[in-house]
Amino acid sequence: MYFIRGLYSQDSLFWFDMRDVRDNIPKTPKVLDKIFSNSQLSIIDSIKNERNRSQDGFRLQIFETSYGIEAKKELNKLNRELSDSLYLIFEAPLYKIQYGNFVLKKRAEEEKKKLRSKGYKNIWIVRSRIKQLPEIIDNFK
Repeated sequence: MYFIRGLYSQDSLFWFDMRDVRDNIPKTPKVLDKIFSNSQLSIIDSIKNERNRSQDGFRLQIFETSYGIEAKKELNKLNRELSDSLYLIFEAPLYKIQYGNFVLKKRAEEEKKKLRSKGYKNIWIVRSRIKQLPEIIDNFK
C-alpha cells in the first residue's frame, strides 16, 4: 500500500518521459491566445520588427513644453524651416520636439552648431533610438 501511495503523490510536473511527447511546441502560450487576438499578436510582432530596424543614436532636442497645442504649432513652424526629420515625443508631462537621426555624436554636434548659427538657442543632444538608414548600414558593414 505504501508503494502505491508514493507513486501517486509524486511532486514533479514532469512525471513522464519527454521523448514520448509527440505534440509540437505551441507558437504562443495558451494564456496569450486567450488574452490576445491574432491582430494584437501581429502588433506585438510589428513593434519587435521596428526595434530591429532602428539603432542607438542621437537626436537634437530643440523644443519642449507642457502644452500640446503649443508643441504642435512649433512643430509646424519647424517643419517649414528645417530639412531633416522632426519627431514630436510625449514623455509626461512634456512634449518634446527632436530633430535628425545621427549615428555619431560628433555629427550631431556639427548640426547643433549650424542650428545655433541660424538662431536656435536652446538645443541639446539626446540619446535616442534612430532609424537605420540604408547608407548608415552600408557604412558599418
